[in-house]
Amino acid sequence: MKPRMEGYCEEIINFLPDATLVIDSDGYVIAWNREMERLTHVPASAMLGKGNYEYALPFYNKRQPMLANLVLLPDDEVEKRYHSVERDGDTLVVDIFIPVFGKNGAYFWAKASPLYDPAGNVVGAIETIRDITDRIRSREEMRRTGQRLAEIIDFLPDATFVIDSDGFVISWNKAMEELTGVPGEEMLGKGKYEYALPFYGVQKPMLANLVLMPEEEVEARYDTVERDNDTLVVDIFIPTFGKDGTYFWAKACPLYDSSGNIVGAIEGIRDISDRKKAEQESENARLKLAEIINFLPDAAVVIDTKGIVQAWNHEMELLSRVPAREMLGKGDYEYSIPFYGEKRPILADIVLKPARELESDYAWIGREGDTLVVDTFLPKAKENGGFFWAKACPLYDSGGMVIGAIETIRDITERREMEERLARSKAELDIAAEIQQSFLPDTIPAITGFDIAARCVMAKEVGGDFFDVIPFELVPLQRGTLGVLIADVSGKGVPAALFMALSRIVVRVNATWYPRPDKVINSANSIISKDSRAGMFVTLFYGIISEEERSITYVNAGHNPPLVYRHKGDSFEELKATGIAMGVLDDEKYEQRTVRINPGDLIVLYTDGITESINCNTEMYGDIRLRSVIRRSASLSADLIVESILNEVLEFCGDEQQFDDSTLLVIKG
Repeated sequence: MKPRMEGYCEEIINFLPDATLVIDSDGYVIAWNREMERLTHVPASAMLGKGNYEYALPFYNKRQPMLANLVLLPDDEVEKRYHSVERDGDTLVVDIFIPVFGKNGAYFWAKASPLYDPAGNVVGAIETIRDITDRIRSREEMRRTGQRLAEIIDFLPDATFVIDSDGFVISWNKAMEELTGVPGEEMLGKGKYEYALPFYGVQKPMLANLVLMPEEEVEARYDTVERDNDTLVVDIFIPTFGKDGTYFWAKACPLYDSSGNIVGAIEGIRDISDRKKAEQESENARLKLAEIINFLPDAAVVIDTKGIVQAWNHEMELLSRVPAREMLGKGDYEYSIPFYGEKRPILADIVLKPARELESDYAWIGREGDTLVVDTFLPKAKENGGFFWAKACPLYDSGGMVIGAIETIRDITERREMEERLARSKAELDIAAEIQQSFLPDTIPAITGFDIAARCVMAKEVGGDFFDVIPFELVPLQRGTLGVLIADVSGKGVPAALFMALSRIVVRVNATWYPRPDKVINSANSIISKDSRAGMFVTLFYGIISEEERSITYVNAGHNPPLVYRHKGDSFEELKATGIAMGVLDDEKYEQRTVRINPGDLIVLYTDGITESINCNTEMYGDIRLRSVIRRSASLSADLIVESILNEVLEFCGDEQQFDDSTLLVIKG
């Protein structure tokens, strides 16, 4: 056994924040620090003196060279084992994924370099290892959600971009394209501050980068910056932007994942050159303030420290029905009369002169530094009163002295009413879901020689998938037959659910009138097409199983071709479309076909929610996987086959949200 490292060197290595091992020139472990013990769950006492690559076992479950070994070998040995490696002199740095480490594999950053004696001879090597799994997976999660985030950000009125925690652009909205003249496809994925080029002409940190940096970095780059918790807001003049330079307002804040970890930052930028020029040209400070206030989207009032109104913006005129000329210069709480019907302090007064007894007048009051925010009901503000959101904060002069307060007020009555309507809608949707579920058969009627099972899984409360089984012994048709039906309505939500109900009723009624599937679907399509004024349609497979003939006679109206698994030949057939989707053309003629169902054969009817289910990598489940699970479970009962397919789809999708209904109907001969 080789000796361990001694003296202060061992203590230093033990205090290193990264997992670290040291080997001598013969490949024997002479240091294995505490972080390495924690990472591998292998104590140093069990590893010191070990060679023959035994130190690789906790990582790879097999003996193989580590990076520390490779720094002692020729370059071609390194290139064989790592796709990409960075070199800094005789130091190697790699990022690597080890699939056998931990439950689901792990990503590591590793750095190794040789160790020399005083004479310059290589006497060993040191390697430090850092688990970067959380960082890598956070980046992957951020990139996956990037597209969805980009769609939302595209609707923002301000030029907006988003970077991940490594500074790479994952969203560049339309307003930003218009502002900079740079299309999103040219900027997405760019890093190294390349997104600063359209503004500064050089690559340098933007405000979004600075929210991820220490506070002194921000102060070094901006003369003035406003902070609202972890949000930064600045006004800045960029002389290189546009013909004569441009003034911008910018706001940036970090983005967090579900665990509270920072995964990136977002920055909104607004061209405020016109406003700045107006401020610079204005000689009257009060008029300048009033002009700014008048651009606010919310009703706003400004009072000085004596409670005298200095600004009463246009939105406040509309809300209070009091023109600014009648309110400017007024004091003694007269500005509260339009809202409360009496003179009393408002939120701006409480900011200037905190009064706990006044705060009790509000059902809820929030504090953000020296800013107050409330939701309250104002009985006199509208004909029947209304709910309002208000925000107030002090105003300071250049020396930091309080010179007044500003209060903004927003009418949220409609929002409150909308919330109530949404709550009612949710309750109605739950009822609709129960009604829709009642359309599906509780039990499958028995038919001699066949085993049938079905299941419908809705992606939302209500949907457009459905299946049906029609027992013809209850109607004047021949006994020993059974109608089966599976369908998928275009669209989502309530419209699809209503169209589903119409389609089901129309097909079921026609099935009692006509003994032939083609007659049923031709007649049903004519009715549905005439009632389909919203451009909706339904893909549908309808068939009649014959106990005597051991066959199914069917019509496929543009639906996913059901799969027929032939037990004897271990092969698949498809029941392809015999016409287009129902509801498209009212004069479409549908052809019927018949196939035999031998003992042990399977017919699997499904909607595209099965094969188009996606996993976290946006990979679809697909037809190949479906055929595979059918083949593996062919010996089971129809109910267990349905269960097997749905379970495999669920396992494939994991936690990825699905947006389409999934329906299965299995017929086993």
